[in-house]
Amino acid sequence: MANSKIGTVELGKSPRIVAVVNDFISLGTLKKIQSRGVSLLEIRVDLFPAGFDEVVMYIKKLRNNLAMPMIGTIRETGNNKRNRLSLFERILPLVDCVDIEIDAGICREVVLMASDKTILISEHNFKRTPPDKELARIVEKANTLGADIIKIAALAKSREDVVRLLQFTKSRPEKLVTIAMGEIGRLSRIAAPLFGSLFTYAGIHEDVAPGQLSLEETLAAIRRYYPGCDI
Repeated sequence: MANSKIGTVELGKSPRIVAVVNDFISLGTLKKIQSRGVSLLEIRVDLFPAGFDEVVMYIKKLRNNLAMPMIGTIRETGNNKRNRLSLFERILPLVDCVDIEIDAGICREVVLMASDKTILISEHNFKRTPPDKELARIVEKANTLGADIIKIAALAKSREDVVRLLQFTKSRPEKLVTIAMGEIGRLSRIAAPLFGSLFTYAGIHEDVAPGQLSLEETLAAIRRYYPGCDI
């Protein structure tokens, strides 16, 4: 797989950890986790317990004081449904990558607006792990939409689901991030890079997805099972 980048961080050579920021975490804390091996931040704008203007000011603070690439994510909520596109437009100058859902009505518009950024197009299935043909269609659609990176997170109901998703990841030439969600899929958050998944997510103070590992667990496991990796 050819290497790619988000900001200055190279993807594909070794596992990368993305810390999920869903609150006003202090600059000192973020610098500390960076020094411990976290490569990227995902700013989950939709989860912040504050107004959008405050979140934008916080992202600006991080941009000016922290040399750490950021993924900007705004999932649809009842509060932002009507103006989500304009919210993306405001954060785009401050982030290095944008995450937009493959079936979002504004997906094409966000991709066009973010043409100078790394574009991550994501699919989340909280009910099941789709069959391989459906997974392939998701990847092909994301390619058509202009994805640089394609993320597939799907609920695993069995070990076979986990194995199948990892094998699918290994079989594809595209730049993928794959996650088997739920308790059965927890292992995938550490094992997926062996099959070509570019990075894994971890919560700093709390989990924000089913089966997500804590940052401490993730750092310890990556160091243990990928000795010598550049994190």
